Amino acid sequence: MATELLTHAKTGVIQMGWPKLYEAVAFKGNKDDDKSAKKDDKKKNESTPAYGFPVLLDKDDPDHMRTVRILQKLSKNAEANAIALKKWGKKDRIVSNDGLKDADEDEILDGDKTVLMTDKYPNRANHFYVNFSRSSKAGRPGIRYIDDEGILRELPEPILGTKEDIQAAQANLNDARAAYATADEDAREEAKTLVLEATRNLEEAQERDAKAKEVKVLWDKLVYPGQNVQASVTARAWKTQTGSGVSYRLDNLTIVGGGVRDGSFEYDEDFTDEDIEALIAWRDKHVNAKPSKADDEAALLADTDFDEADSDDEVDEDTGEIAVKPRRKAAVSRRRPKPVEVEDDDVDEDEDEEEAPRHRPKKTSSWGRRKPAPVEVEDDDVDDEDYPDMF
Repeated sequence: MATELLTHAKTGVIQMGWPKLYEAVAFKGNKDDDKSAKKDDKKKNESTPAYGFPVLLDKDDPDHMRTVRILQKLSKNAEANAIALKKWGKKDRIVSNDGLKDADEDEILDGDKTVLMTDKYPNRANHFYVNFSRSSKAGRPGIRYIDDEGILRELPEPILGTKEDIQAAQANLNDARAAYATADEDAREEAKTLVLEATRNLEEAQERDAKAKEVKVLWDKLVYPGQNVQASVTARAWKTQTGSGVSYRLDNLTIVGGGVRDGSFEYDEDFTDEDIEALIAWRDKHVNAKPSKADDEAALLADTDFDEADSDDEVDEDTGEIAVKPRRKAAVSRRRPKPVEVEDDDVDEDEDEEEAPRHRPKKTSSWGRRKPAPVEVEDDDVDDEDYPDMF
């Protein structure tokens, strides 16, 4: 029997895509397929939960292309081993589906049609694409990281389910307290013991949740798309009723550090010292400024258009609205009133101009009152199409 060819190796330094490492995630089939599928067939549309992440390998990056050649060699070895072990026929190699894709040449499904990978994912142009995965049945891959001091450390295992544990412990404590409240003298001591035990269980669940949050913070700091990593993988040939192919199992992972989070920008690139100084000046002017009461009164007077003749108008104390009372007919003044100066802003020359009162008019008898004519306000001639951003 021929010696089995090597199918396990380490990659070069690569950049991790969106990771599924904190918790295994199951791939679900198309939603439309799920709706039409029978109950027995729905399980087939959902894969076993798995860990892993995708990788884009730049064709212009020599280090990335070194990893491409490693994966290609592992893939050929896996196919040769499958044929040697009679798990594959020679035709399986011809029609096999390799997990390493040339995004510029390989086709993928897009709904009911087949398209180039770059047609569906333009960002993958000039790249190879591969997905490293590991079934949850095999357990989480070994993950370690290099800290800021250059020391290799093991990334702690995530602590899952703490929220549910706290809810269950709280419910048990509530039940124990209720039982204690209704217990008779003979059962009170036992009920008290149950309350104390439930209290300790809740405290332990809360401590475990606090520890889980600390671990999650470290994971979020180190495990993200764009992080520099080196992986060890194993190429595996597979065959099903629908076809054959080669996939890459993720075995272990070293987080190198120093990666740039995908889709993110460094803070110092967005906000310079000049930006911060301008923001401080804005805050001092708008937020920290404390106008005096005199300033408020002066602003009110400046924004209010009234004269002494309007002093009888009623002001609503709640809303601040002014209810204008009908004006009494003013007595004839012996003084000749000054003409009203009118600005040339869309004024019709045929309209009558009213005199501006200079002092409070004398009261006349009630029969001389006239109801003021309503003021007609013309709509502004604003065309929605002229100002599309306003609406």
